Amino acid sequence: MKETWRLVRRVVEDGDVVLEVLDARDPLATRSEEVEELADRLGKRLLVVLNKADLVERGLLEEWRRYFEGLGRAVVYISAKYRLGTRRLITAIRYLAPRIPATVVVVGYPNVGKSTIINYLKGRHVAPTSPKPGWTRGEQLVRAKSWLLVLDTPGIVRATTTGDLALDVVRGLVDPGTVDDPVPYAYALLKRVLSYNPDALREAYGVNCGLEEALEEIGRAKKRLLRGGRVNVEEAARIVLRDWVLGRLRYAAPPPKQI
Repeated sequence: MKETWRLVRRVVEDGDVVLEVLDARDPLATRSEEVEELADRLGKRLLVVLNKADLVERGLLEEWRRYFEGLGRAVVYISAKYRLGTRRLITAIRYLAPRIPATVVVVGYPNVGKSTIINYLKGRHVAPTSPKPGWTRGEQLVRAKSWLLVLDTPGIVRATTTGDLALDVVRGLVDPGTVDDPVPYAYALLKRVLSYNPDALREAYGVNCGLEEALEEIGRAKKRLLRGGRVNVEEAARIVLRDWVLGRLRYAAPPPKQI
């Protein structure tokens, strides 16, 4: 953890504008106040980027925009995957840049879409500059535009387990393919999903059931069966975890009410 935050601090120090990428489906769950405080302490301009906006209704995205603006943060919502709102992202970066050319760094939890955003900013025709001393292998500074440099670095915000299994999934701390026992994580995630979207199981899998029967029904719907017709509950759980990452299992959390 210390090494991870040492890396984060270094890339934030090297940037002019810090893009904090959040999952638009659950911005607070994927927010890092530590990164924001670090950017503030170092005097860096910070832009909150609500990514995966294609999975959230426009009205709710506007509510989140007003919420973060109420906290004094610059914010845009985009879908980097489908190139929606990306021009607003470029405009916001240029507006916040304290100088030209400006260097941008992209940080956020796993699976929020950092790599897609970095690849969009870099474009197809880029010219890497000389790596800086002390950078790890693979880090490079890329001239994406005449006025924009992108610090292409891991820049990942990692955390230890939160104690909340669903939150661990949302923050990308659980790998669906390698986690030893996916079942408790899948149940916890489904409980969170259904609390915001009671129709999520029907929308994603065409099943109508309660939480307790969810993995059994999903396994049957996906034909994940063992000998004798029993459902492979573990494989059904991995499907649920993967579907969250891929955006197939949908919910959208509303912002807190501001006083």
